[in-house]
Amino acid sequence: MSKTELRLSKLRRLLLGFVTVLVLVLAAYSAYTGRAPRGAAGWTEYSIARPHGVLLEPRPVTLAAGLHLLGGLSPAAAYVVETATGLVLIDSGMEPDASSVKQQMKSLGLDWRQLRAILLTHAHGDHSGGAAHLRAATGAKVYAGKADADVLLAGQPREAFFSTFPVPETTKPVPTPVDVALSGGERFELGDVCFHAVAAAGHTPGSTCYLAERGRERMLFAGDVVLSLSKNAGVRLGTYAAFLAPRYRGDAPAFLATLRGLRQLRAPDLVLPGHPRNDAVPQDPAISPHEWEVLLDEGIRDMERLVARFEKDGAGFLDDVPKKLLPDLYYLGDFHGVAVYGFFVSDRFVLVNAPGGEGLRKFVQSRLGQLDPRQPFPSAILLTSAVFADFAGLADLLVDHPCPVVAPSKARQTIERSCPAGTTIVDHGDPSPVTGLELRVIASSRSGVESVAYQLDWKNKSILFSGRFPIKPDSSARERLVAEVKHSPLAALEFSSTLDQLRRVRPDLWLPVRPSDGQNANLYAGEWLNILARSESLLR
Repeated sequence: MSKTELRLSKLRRLLLGFVTVLVLVLAAYSAYTGRAPRGAAGWTEYSIARPHGVLLEPRPVTLAAGLHLLGGLSPAAAYVVETATGLVLIDSGMEPDASSVKQQMKSLGLDWRQLRAILLTHAHGDHSGGAAHLRAATGAKVYAGKADADVLLAGQPREAFFSTFPVPETTKPVPTPVDVALSGGERFELGDVCFHAVAAAGHTPGSTCYLAERGRERMLFAGDVVLSLSKNAGVRLGTYAAFLAPRYRGDAPAFLATLRGLRQLRAPDLVLPGHPRNDAVPQDPAISPHEWEVLLDEGIRDMERLVARFEKDGAGFLDDVPKKLLPDLYYLGDFHGVAVYGFFVSDRFVLVNAPGGEGLRKFVQSRLGQLDPRQPFPSAILLTSAVFADFAGLADLLVDHPCPVVAPSKARQTIERSCPAGTTIVDHGDPSPVTGLELRVIASSRSGVESVAYQLDWKNKSILFSGRFPIKPDSSARERLVAEVKHSPLAALEFSSTLDQLRRVRPDLWLPVRPSDGQNANLYAGEWLNILARSESLLR
């Protein structure tokens, strides 16, 4: 072998040795950080020492050194951070005695008695339920957003803790004192860990994310700003609250501002969501900066659309707050749990629904007086339901000011007996001469109780007034409907037939006799067909 060949052979061995060492170094780095190394163009320095493949599972899990997930809680998770001076708990589960929190901490080798701080991301009961007990038992200070502190301390209203979710009446919100009320922007050190309070209003007014830093480790405890991480989870962000009536304390413009603000921050190393068990497949909280930006951008687009809708059409919530829905079309509020509507045709006022009993006349006059200077008594009353509670106020309305009543035909005699003598009862089949408007009529009968829907065109919008059917299937409405139809093939057949008729209607505003959870009257893009599909699914 020539000298040149020897030198080339030696060079090849040196290069091979260098590549081998480089591969080993990169492999060691990957094992240490729990991340695969990237190419030079996309290199990002990560420093969290965590075992490879540790996921947000529905059980107690150590995610990284000194960071633990209490994933066995339901429905929301909690997290524990170990510090040099004790334990920090982020959220506290739903149980008033925090028994599951204690048990899961014990299974991880953590002593719950060493709690020094409890950081609440927001007031909802599945995140704050155990905080008062743990505070009293350990002396740990409770931190929470200032705008949620008052409801936490009061333990009311119920909607502030349970939103629209079906929680038994026996489950009571727990009043919780807040030791440190946060406005956002605060920085506080607990042991060797520095926490930054990030104001995150929108899901609730006082929603707060906590960005924890230990050395170069950056962990974001997102609460319900981020519910879960999987693209297949359906709802990844807690923006649903912004679609609800104001009494549930969500806020679309505030949520939009929160997401835009988070988008400006440097991406955290770990994103720790409020409901990781929503993911059918457990996720790795170490999502990439790109994945974090995609997640936020998804919510930003959603909130931009919602804010634009509210600005264009008004919120239109049927939440017992009287409001003008369109020119000359009003929602007066709820009387004994039944929605009352009205509209003017020239100077004639048509009232829709007549619930309750004594006091309805004063209710109508008072609520209408807040909205319109004209206060005539009804020139006609339109009934959408043959359930007695939905027309029990007729006598009070008509005793001094009689007018025609348009009623479901099968209940004509019953309704006539509820009215003063001489009242004109008009079958629902032809209400136009009485109301002065052309209305399309859709009737349904379930278990002998007739409901009627009236569709009319109003100011370039399609309006649908309806009785006890269709429904927006919340838990209580679902139970009632299933109870009515499951033992009656005829009722199920009528139910299905009415759904077919309703699919031919495309309402812009839906005004039911019993709104669900203060629902928005405005309907958008396929929302109506989705409501009907969910109703139909109850028959299966």
